[in-house]
Amino acid sequence: MENEDIKTIDEQQEEPKIEEPNLDNEAPQEEKPYNVAIEDARKELFASYSKTRKISNIIMFVVLAAIVGIMFLVMNNNPVLRYIGFGCGGALIVGMVVYYLLTRKKFPNKTRDYVSFFSTKLRDRMFGKEPYENITFDESEKFALADFVGDGVYKEATNINSRNIIRGEYKGHHFTYGELALLRPSSRKQQVPPLFVGKYVTLPNDLEFEGRFVIVMQNEKQPYDLPNDVEDLKVLEEKDGLVVYGPEGADIRKVLKGTFLSELRKIKVEGRLFNVNVVVWGGHSAAYLSYDDAIMAVPFDKPFDTAGFEQSFKDVDAIIRLLAGE
Repeated sequence: MENEDIKTIDEQQEEPKIEEPNLDNEAPQEEKPYNVAIEDARKELFASYSKTRKISNIIMFVVLAAIVGIMFLVMNNNPVLRYIGFGCGGALIVGMVVYYLLTRKKFPNKTRDYVSFFSTKLRDRMFGKEPYENITFDESEKFALADFVGDGVYKEATNINSRNIIRGEYKGHHFTYGELALLRPSSRKQQVPPLFVGKYVTLPNDLEFEGRFVIVMQNEKQPYDLPNDVEDLKVLEEKDGLVVYGPEGADIRKVLKGTFLSELRKIKVEGRLFNVNVVVWGGHSAAYLSYDDAIMAVPFDKPFDTAGFEQSFKDVDAIIRLLAGE
């Protein structure tokens, strides 16, 4: 019996691993900061778009020139030239169809991948560390219009667009975050601005009281997206751009934390942020933060606005902490 290749138990010891030398002498690459990664991806996509557009323009010019040449051949009295013209025309049509089939999904797929990458990076930046936990995201999830009718902040909305709906916990408090646009009816003759475009946050609360409070912090220079469903409420306070709506005779300070309004005022409604609307019912709190297109649109032809997005992250974090009773 051959046993030359069989080791005894004493000999079956793990041999020390020898690390292979780094022949390229390269240090491990560190992950790029989220804003750098987004900007690099944006530049790559925009460069691809510009290249595709240039190629399309060149092809269009060539096709137009070919059509002129084909028409000249087809209209010629020489039957041979006419046959050549018909053949060239058929080849041109086939070539255009093949080009369309090969390129029709290329750029849309790149765009979809970029939007997904962009959303993931922002999600990780906003909620990727403590005290946020149990973060979940379903790319296919959308808000329903009925989710906002009960808030009593906006009315007359007939349609809704939403994205990036994120659910999670902040120090044990469940929250939902999303980006949305509440749209009013419009027509080709008359374009009506949306009721609201911005970021939405909602948390449950353990308050018990009748009615609701709507607190508005508006940008006095650009007061967009203000509430239009507060006719049943009275103005309880109004000072320096902050307006408190509530039931007649109600005292918001007896219902909410004493420092609620002063903490809310710390959010600076300026720059990219147009206004903040907070609504509080017994058992339900929500906030609508209205932003301009630089924050709500996925950057494509313009650089990523790091300062603007960072400020919006701070705004959302401050609202979640406030609604959680911190």
